[in-house]
Amino acid sequence: METLTKDRTRDGANRESSSSRFCAGYAKSLWLLLLTGAMVLSGCGGGGSSSTVPINATLSGNWQFTMAPPADGSYLGGLQGGFLLQTNGSATGAATYAVSLPQLPYPCNSGSAAITGTMVSPNTWNLTAVAGTQTFTLNGTMSLDGLTIAGTYTSTAGTSGDGGPCGTLQTVPMQWTATLVPPLTGSVQGSFHSAGGAAGLNEQDFLVSGALIQAPNTGATAAVTGNLTFLNALTQESDYPCFTAASLYGQISGNSVALTITASDGTEWGLIGEPVGSLGATGVNPVTYDLVHGGYILHGAGPSYSVATTACPGSLGNIDAAGDFGNICLSVGGGSACQQPITLTPSALTFPNQAIGSPPTSQTITLANASGTILSGVTVNLANNSGAANYTETDDCGLNGLPSQGLPFDLAPGQSCDITVLFAPLETCAVGTPPAQCPSPLTATLAVTDPNAEMIFTAPITGTGFSQGALFSPQLDFGAEGVTEASLLQVLPFTNRSKRPVQTVANSANLTLQDEGDHAEID
Repeated sequence: METLTKDRTRDGANRESSSSRFCAGYAKSLWLLLLTGAMVLSGCGGGGSSSTVPINATLSGNWQFTMAPPADGSYLGGLQGGFLLQTNGSATGAATYAVSLPQLPYPCNSGSAAITGTMVSPNTWNLTAVAGTQTFTLNGTMSLDGLTIAGTYTSTAGTSGDGGPCGTLQTVPMQWTATLVPPLTGSVQGSFHSAGGAAGLNEQDFLVSGALIQAPNTGATAAVTGNLTFLNALTQESDYPCFTAASLYGQISGNSVALTITASDGTEWGLIGEPVGSLGATGVNPVTYDLVHGGYILHGAGPSYSVATTACPGSLGNIDAAGDFGNICLSVGGGSACQQPITLTPSALTFPNQAIGSPPTSQTITLANASGTILSGVTVNLANNSGAANYTETDDCGLNGLPSQGLPFDLAPGQSCDITVLFAPLETCAVGTPPAQCPSPLTATLAVTDPNAEMIFTAPITGTGFSQGALFSPQLDFGAEGVTEASLLQVLPFTNRSKRPVQTVANSANLTLQDEGDHAEID
């Protein structure tokens, strides 16, 4: 039998030769890899420096400036907001500005400042802003993400329109910063919170939605247009009595926004934010576009909107004469930063006139959890603002749908419950109302407390009670007549629906009906 024997000597030699070739090739490849890596590191800076690559963020955009006042307190203000455009290593643009003296409540020098700039190194800029008679020289470095600029500035002296001093020479560098403001474009949703006005909507919240579009800037400002609607998408009803839908137009500069609310025919219905040049004359506070709770919102401190319409008569020239005014919170771009955790639908109740002693009538408010989390410890309470318990409340918000009876309860996300308010008037007038003004509205307030958000949501309730003793037209209007002319006869009917007598007392000015049972007088 033939036996096959392997030649281990040749195999070992072949293996050694193969290994030598592999090691030589590996060493060469490793050397090339190390050389390439060294070249890459050299391109990143090398020499032990950081390997972070500088980002040349663009200066183009809408910026909100904040300028520290001089240490001597000689003036306040400076650049406010504006737009910059970068072309290679240079920049141009404009910004609104306002300079005021500490003792004056209004600016002594304001307007639009032309800005030019030069890049002195990656992300570092020198900017010059000519603000009327005063010039600001700014040096600053942009953050790597391109969202902020910070540095120092100096200023020349300035004058007001009448030639008086306004702004002083400052050679010691002072601090300044600027924040990039994104375009004011996208859907909006939030609420109007009434704080007063002739319409009597005080302390009510009205949900609103819409959209805004920012146009390209034309200097220190950019035009903004859009629309608002208070129409509920599900019920197709509006809770806001002043108007259902409206158009918007206005402008943005930095984070400052001013919008006019108009009807479809162009009639001005309201203001959002302080109009340019008003200097606070309308009483509407500035509205700003800020990043809050992870989303951008339009909001203001104090009354930030004013409305005057046919349904809510008033004047837009002064907030004290407005039909409705209050605060806004509008979330932009589909965010939920302005979403209230609790909604009350409807936001108010008005009962028709009702006789004392008649069976109670009822209306319902739906309480809903509009947040994405469980609301715990929520409470419902009804307070009669008159002396008697004209209104009572029951609900199915408690455990297993039972009445909460003022005790805390929980609401899951999206869960709702019904609050039923019953009106059974026990009086015709609120306590302290002069008889000549009777009957007057009897009011109450429904309050829902959310301890998690530290918020109280309220809904006003109104109704009028009258005595069963007499029902009649409360007034007659004879219109305008000539001195010697006699007016047409008008009849004043009334009906006694009670079992008690009613006496009529007449004098030269008034006809008074008195219910002898409850002593209620109706003039």
